[in-house]
Order: sequence, then C-alpha cells, then structure tokens
Amino acid sequence: MHEEELGINSQELPTPDPRTPTPTSRPSSVVRRPKPHIPPPASPTSTVVKLNLQADPTAHPEAVFTDPRREHGWRVALSLQSDGSWTADIKLPQEPTVLRYHFELADGSILRELRQIEGVEKAVYGVWEERDFRIACYDPKGTPPAWVPGQVIYQIFPDRFAQGDPANIHKGPGEFNGRPVIHNKWSDLPEHPPKSRDFYGGDLRGVIQKLPYIHDLGITVIYFTPIFASPTNHRYDALDYMQIDPRLGTEADLRELIEKAGEMGIRVLLDGVFNHCSHESIYFKAARADKLSPYYRWFSFTSWPDKWEGWMNVGTMPEFVECPEVEEFFFGKDGVAHHWLGYGTAGWRTDVTPWLTDEYWRRFRRAVRRDYPDAYLVAEDWGDATHRLVGDSFDATMNYRFGYSVLGFAGGKLTPWELDDRLETLHRDTPPPAFYTQMNVLGSHDTARILTVLGSPERVMLAAALQLAYPGVPMLYYGDEAGIEGGYAEASRVAFPWGAEDAQLLDFYRQAINARRASRALSLGDVRTVLVNERSGYGLMRTYEGERVVALFNAGAAPLEVSVEVGDKAEEGERSDLLGGISSATIRNGTLIAQVPPLCAGWFNV
Repeated sequence: MHEEELGINSQELPTPDPRTPTPTSRPSSVVRRPKPHIPPPASPTSTVVKLNLQADPTAHPEAVFTDPRREHGWRVALSLQSDGSWTADIKLPQEPTVLRYHFELADGSILRELRQIEGVEKAVYGVWEERDFRIACYDPKGTPPAWVPGQVIYQIFPDRFAQGDPANIHKGPGEFNGRPVIHNKWSDLPEHPPKSRDFYGGDLRGVIQKLPYIHDLGITVIYFTPIFASPTNHRYDALDYMQIDPRLGTEADLRELIEKAGEMGIRVLLDGVFNHCSHESIYFKAARADKLSPYYRWFSFTSWPDKWEGWMNVGTMPEFVECPEVEEFFFGKDGVAHHWLGYGTAGWRTDVTPWLTDEYWRRFRRAVRRDYPDAYLVAEDWGDATHRLVGDSFDATMNYRFGYSVLGFAGGKLTPWELDDRLETLHRDTPPPAFYTQMNVLGSHDTARILTVLGSPERVMLAAALQLAYPGVPMLYYGDEAGIEGGYAEASRVAFPWGAEDAQLLDFYRQAINARRASRALSLGDVRTVLVNERSGYGLMRTYEGERVVALFNAGAAPLEVSVEVGDKAEEGERSDLLGGISSATIRNGTLIAQVPPLCAGWFNV
C-alpha cells in the first residue's frame, strides 16, 4: 500500500476495506462470559478434530460447514454427552483451506463466533462482530524454511537510510509525471503533499557502510522496499525489473552488500511488485507502441493505446494480467524471482498481494520452491490472511493484526483481556509452522511512525518489548529505534537522523533485541498467558527445552504489583530484568513477585 501513488491526502484516515464485515455493536461485557464454543486450533489436513459445544439439552445442534474451495457445504449433527456438552468428530479436508462453520439449533437460532474487529488499513478498537467459526487446515509438508524462526528483521526505505556515494542521486530520470525531481538535503522534511519525486540520496553503498550499526542492533535480516529502476523515490513502479535503480548503485553494490551482510549473519530480503509497473516502463511502452508486441498481452487496455487498467485506477501504474507470459517473466526459470534469488537473497515480500489471485501465488510458490527451497515468502495482506498461511502459498504475512493489537494495548485503547482475546484468536487461527515465521510489524513504510501513534518513548518501548517477547519474527522499521516521527506514511519516510538519535530508545532497542536473540525461549519457545490484570497488566511465558522467560507489561499510569505462579521447581531468589527497566523481582514458593512501574515491561528468567 502506498498512498502517494493514489493521489490521496495521506493525512486523512483511510477508508475501511469494503471486504470488512459489517460490525455488530456489543458491550464489551458480552465477551467476558464463558464462550459456549472455542474452535479447534489450526490443524493438519486430513486429521480429525473434535467440536465441543455447551448448549441446552434440547438444542440438538448441527454444525453447518463451508469450504471456500468447494461448491457445496455439508452438515454434521452433534451428540449429547454425559457432562451435558454436545460433541462431534470432524474430518478435515485433504487439501489446505480455511474451513468455516456455524451451529444451527433446534429452535432455529444460529450460533456464530463473536470477534473483535481488528481493522484492515486502519486499526479498529471496541467493535465486535459475529462471524462463522473457522479452522485453518494446513499442509504439514508446506512448512516455512527452517532458518526463519528466531530472526529479527529491519526494514529499510533505501533512499532515506544512508548515503554512500553522493553522485548517485543525480542518476536516473530527471522528472516524474511531468514534474522535475527534487534533491533534498538530509535534514529536509519530505515534500508535502507528496508527489514521489523528492530524493535524499540514500543508496546501497550507504547501507554497506552502516552494516556494523545494523549488526550491533541485533538485526539478522534486512528487508528492502523496492530497489529496481524506477522514476519515483518509493520505487513501487518499476521501469526495469532486471536493473538496480542507478540512484541506489549497481549490481556489484548489491553483491557486495549481500556478501558483507552474510559475513555478519545478516540476510537480505527483497520487495517484489508483481502486480503493476510504471507507465514509463520498457514493457508498457512496447505494449502501447504495437499490438503485435509480445508485451501487449501483458496489460488490459480499455481503449488501446491511450486507456488501460491501472492499479486502484492509477494510470501511472498499469496492472499486469495473469497471462502465462507474465508468469514466465516473474517466476519462470529465468524470471525476476529466480534472477535475484540467484544473487543470494533470502526471499521475497510481495506487494499488494490481494490484487492477484490465490492461484497465481500458489504457482509462484511452487516455482520458487523448486529451485530455492529456503526462500522466505511474505505476503502484504493487512487483514485476516489466514488462508495465505496454510502451506500452499506464503510463509508469513506482514502481520498488521498483531501490530494493531500491541499498539492498542500500549496506547491504552485495549484492556489486557481484550489484548489477550486478540492474541489468543490470532494464535488459534495461525497454523503452528507459520506462527513462528510471521513478520510481526508495529509500523512500516505504509504507516505513521509508532512514536507519533503512541505519543511517548515509554509507550514505544512498552510496545516493542511485547513485540520482541512474542513468537514470530519481529520487524523494526528503520529509525523507529532513533525516534523518527511522522503522522502519515510519506511524512514518516524521513532521512535517518545519524548523530541525533534518541539515545534512550536506541539503547533500549539494542538491549532488547540482543536479549531476545540470546534467549532460545524468547526466540523459539511456545507461549502461554500467565497474567491478565483488570487494571493494566499483562504477562506471558515463553518456554523452550526447559528454558523459561516470563514477560510482564504494565500499560497503566500507576505501579503494578504482580504475582505469577511459575512452579515449585523454579529456584527461589532474586531475578534481574533482562530489559533493565525493573529493579528486581523475587521468586518465593513457586511465585514470581515483581512491581512493574508505569508504562514499563520486564523479562525474567524463571
């Protein structure tokens, strides 16, 4: 998502996605009642799961199933058990899918799940809806690459991170969309309103020079927004997918970056825009010049050569069609995906993933994995993208569902139990292999800066502590650790403030990321909730092969005394906070006791 390409006023809040179901207004107390049915967690295909429903003995419920990959649904009657519950064993489909169902009772009433609406392009809090229950049925053979769990990602918008060769900024097209380009000073704010034509001169050489900084921060994967030839600063409108943008450097620079980053244990992940290109691209120019050009069939013209289908109706970004030639270009043996993976890159994040069909992405995965089985494939899908994680297309999504939840808690918009409800639902929805490879974001190049959203460094550190303590692959947007602000996406894309970083934030991020990496429990362990305090406290425990870490969070304005049972086997005595924000904690009689200051978090080995 990139609002400046759409010509929108990016300071306005985006319109909710029309695919979002209609909300149901419910008092929050409704959700606090015991739930009559909790769906089984994501499970392998062809396995049997048990449904358990609490209902009146006269209910005689039937479960009504729908599989989006089948034409017809089916019904299953539940049987009454001696304990008063209703149960049924369910055979899951043989192919990966997200199975949906609800219950119909004898009196004609229908029982569905009551869920919090999380939002798509904008976070939503305090609104609930009734939806069918769902079970993700995943292919146990379609697992993500084994190297991904435990990584920490750093997203770089390359024009704004670091300048290595000052001459590079003068390379590339001198105008965009009829307007001359602007060469900003490093301290300038981005052009407002944004027109995608202002450049700061950040390049690959600058990233190479800053690799020691990135390594010291604890990062293991650099994720670049697009780096291919383009007329704009964001580069989501390629001119040539096989050429590094000259403003960023050369192919030799990319090879050197990958090599030197690899020596530090850092991989490089690229951004693939396979839905649309620039109207000035070599492909689209050829399509407009001649109907007999092989590129004509790549695009959808409404009136050749002057009218065509553009992404979100933006004429400067014509959309590709899903013809075999386009697929061959992007993921054939000599296509774009394979070409750059051959450089030693770690995988692909795919832009505007919902604008291409699910079948397209299944073919993409199969083609890439045949030759590059360790390629990490990440989808940009802001909503409930469970169907992308069932083992036949992607290894992860940019997990905005998680980010909205954490920011809501840290910003005082979600109570601890509302946070727990969201995280438990997310955990249940996500197939276990993908749960540990999800790209867990708080902010990105498409959002306001988290410091602006949350309003204080203390709340940023609280949110980051929860992000880094939770399973998955945390992603840090460049400069969040330095205190960059910005109220909308393009205003947030400022140059990195080298020499003027927020020292408190930077020290915190460096300590927290490296503490996570040093702990196998925090990097790889399972998770369970250990504290849901009515006021402001939340806690979870991560466990891996006998190593345990309890993470405590206080989103309130007052200190919080907490007690968490950790078991009699825990050695008694003082415990130091791995984050350094809590003076100490004590284990007595199998209980961890700590006083958590306001807007603070602590991690403790137990």
